[in-house]
Amino acid sequence: MKNHLRARALSASAAVAVATLPAHAHHAMDNATPGNLLEGLLSGFAHPVIGVDHLLFVLAIGAACYYFGRKAGTVCIFAGATLAGTLLHLYQTTLPYPDAWVAVSLVVLGVLFFRGHRFLRSEAALGFFAFAGIAHGYAYGESIVGAETTPLIAYLAGFTLVQLGIAAGGYALARFIERKLFASRASAALGGALSLTGVAFLLTSFV
Repeated sequence: MKNHLRARALSASAAVAVATLPAHAHHAMDNATPGNLLEGLLSGFAHPVIGVDHLLFVLAIGAACYYFGRKAGTVCIFAGATLAGTLLHLYQTTLPYPDAWVAVSLVVLGVLFFRGHRFLRSEAALGFFAFAGIAHGYAYGESIVGAETTPLIAYLAGFTLVQLGIAAGGYALARFIERKLFASRASAALGGALSLTGVAFLLTSFV
């Protein structure tokens, strides 16, 4: 019972704390398009970190690999889909309300975590992570529209590498929390925080 209450309190506290941050900080270069290789690389490194919605989702993918026994290929599929989503944006394919789709991905993943859903153990979950990757990648594309080839390639490489690192961090963090704090409700606590935060981001995406 005490573990359950701690989990619920942590979920609520984390969601409130994150919701007070800017939800969609998608530009690392003061809204300027990267103009060379270094700027492209740095912008790519920064984007998945300063975009709190992206950061939480990628951390959660790593946590899903720990809690639900998913293979590293799950992270690779998501990362590959973000590349595809960015290219879709660059080739002027329209995805209405991209920030809303990113927020929805947080809500859905949070609910699946909270319920300990067996869907996250299945191969079908790869489709969800691929679709989410396209939505996140489309949002990433906003920062690189109009860039030359060199900074564009550096940007793509930068955010791909950082996402792999963040997912690895999510795996390690999930293992630490489960082993050191409250093993029985750790994934549920994360799910609650993701869902509540996703709802907050979803509301702000329409403002």
